[in-house]
Order: sequence, then structure tokens, then C-alpha cells
Amino acid sequence: MKLRNFIRMVAPYIPAFLSVVSCLGILFCLSNWLPKELLTSEKSQFVLLIITIISVLLITVLLFFIFTKSNSMRFMGNSLTSEINGLTQKVHHFRNIVDILVRSKVWASGLKEYIDEEFGDLNFFDMKEFYKGRSKIALEFIEENNRHGETENLYLEAKSLLLNDPSKSKVSSFSNPRKYDKRILQKWVQHKCGSGLWYFFGYKYASFKDELDVSRIYERHEEKIMSYAVQLDANKYQDMGFSEELLSKIGEQMSEDIIPRLHNLTLQTHQRIPQVINIAYSLLLLLTLGGLFLPITSLLFQLPTIFLFISISSVLSILLFLVLSIYPYVLKEINTER
Repeated sequence: MKLRNFIRMVAPYIPAFLSVVSCLGILFCLSNWLPKELLTSEKSQFVLLIITIISVLLITVLLFFIFTKSNSMRFMGNSLTSEINGLTQKVHHFRNIVDILVRSKVWASGLKEYIDEEFGDLNFFDMKEFYKGRSKIALEFIEENNRHGETENLYLEAKSLLLNDPSKSKVSSFSNPRKYDKRILQKWVQHKCGSGLWYFFGYKYASFKDELDVSRIYERHEEKIMSYAVQLDANKYQDMGFSEELLSKIGEQMSEDIIPRLHNLTLQTHQRIPQVINIAYSLLLLLTLGGLFLPITSLLFQLPTIFLFISISSVLSILLFLVLSIYPYVLKEINTER
């Protein structure tokens, strides 16, 4: 098993290793074993011309590959952007619902005042990570006796869903951003923000009915929540009336599906250039230097023979690398498509 893992780890580097060895080997052989009388001036020029032609062909192939791969990535990026925009709008609608809930009368009397005055600087994420000991106020909150049946946690969670910056604790002016920063998305996913609605308004609502009475929400607020819910998912919420079940299902959908998907797609947009393009560009640069500039310079300035040997060995080793690498790459691409 260890041998197999070792082979898998080493295998991708074999083409590069063999190419470097072949480059040094060819250079050594040409420098030490090739009879000087065989390498006339005309023959050197002919060899340099062949090397230049091979390099131009390889450069053309690499340029075509880079542009094709870039266009493919751009097409995937456009599709990714379209999906991200759709999910972003859903998160906007969800946050609008949460904003209404935070400002509504659904909370027990005194709860909001208690949290905002006593723990106004408490960040929900710091509270969930109290074990790290980074926030004294988080430890004080954990040690405090629950005055409102743990619904304080839901209020803090709701406020965290209105933040655009995970390092903040207060929402000075709520607004939906054009796109969500990956840091706030990561925090929401990490602490399953939104699941509190499912827990308090769904799974355990019978236990928290006195602290979270949806009948206290104004009718105009109910209508706005229903409007945002339908925009969020018309198929799912069109025929549902306003109730604690609606809030529970919205929270579950957001925490289990929408926010994690948006987080994953946002991370994909921050990925670096694929390794295969970096390799292709490196080969392109080496071919340009060793297969074009060096032969042309040798022809123009009649450089020593060693530069001819360097050009030959570098171009042939790059050609060997391409031959050795193309089959694993094609195999990987086919398996990826499937």
C-alpha cells in the first residue's frame, strides 16, 4: 500500500525528471562524443534551421492549447458567475426576511434590549468559538443564565446574518452587497447560520412558543416576508401561508443548501490559474528562448558550438516532455468529463 502511494506521488514528476536527464545527457554526448570534423558550418546552420522550425511548430501548438484552455475557463467562469448571481439574490431575499424578524415583535419582551445593552459588542461567531478564549465577553455570555430560554442565541445568529464583515459585531446600516465576501460565507457555513430558524421555529417550536410568538409579528411584516419567500423559491413557498413552519423551512433551506453552495462557488472563483496552463506557459518560454532566440543569435553572431548543443538538447528534451505528458493529461481529462 505504501509503495502504491509512493508511485502515485512520484508518477507526475517522472516526465519532467526524464526530460531534464535527457537534456543533460544529450548536451554531454554532443559536447564530448560528436567529432568536430562532422559539424561543418553549413551543417550547423541546417541543424539550427531544423531546431527553429520544430520550435515554431511546438510554440504554435502550445499557444493554441493555452488560448483554447483559457476560452474554456472563461466559458465556465461565465456559467459560474450566472449561478453565483442567482444564489446571491436568494441570500439577499433571506437576509431581508431576517432583517424584518430582527426588527419585529416576535421576540420576548426585553430580549433585544438585554442583548443589545449587555452584549452589544458580542459577535455571534466569537460566541460560538468561545473555547478559543479570544473574547472575554463571549465567555461572560456563555456563563450567564439564560433569561429567555436560549432564544438569545437565535437573536445573535439573526444579527450575524445581517453582517457583511465577520469581524464586526453591530449592524450599523443593513444593506445587501453586490457580492458576498468569502470570509462571511465561510463563517455562515462553519456555524450553520440559518439553522437556528429551523431549530427554534420548527423542531423545538413547542418549547419556545412563549418566547417566539409569530402572532406578534405585524401583518405588513408577514406580507413582506411572504413576498421575499416566494422570490426565494416560488415552487416551495407559493402555496404556504405565513407561519412558524415557513420560517423553519426557509432557515433549513438556506443553511443546508443555498449558503453552502454559494460558498463553494465563490471559492472556485478565487482559484489560481490551473497548473497545466502554468506548465504550458513555462514550456512556451523555454522554447522561445532555447528554440528561437538562441539559434537566431547563433546564426547572426557565429556563437561557439556549445550554444548549438544547448539549443538542440533543450528543444529535444521539451519535445520528450510533451510526448511523455500528453497521455496522462488526456486520460485525466476524459475521466474528469465522465
